[in-house]
Amino acid sequence: MLDANKKREMMEGIVNEIMQRMRDQGMSEEDILKTIEKISKQENEEE
Repeated sequence: MLDANKKREMMEGIVNEIMQRMRDQGMSEEDILKTIEKISKQENEEE
């Protein structure tokens, strides 16, 4: 099992990568934040 800090670092890296890809595709900051909010809600439900 990963410790909490490692898991958080990994998640931050993944989120930053996804945000950069969305920006490259021309999505607005607002759309990006809405998408990330959906993803984090799903993640919380799975735990």
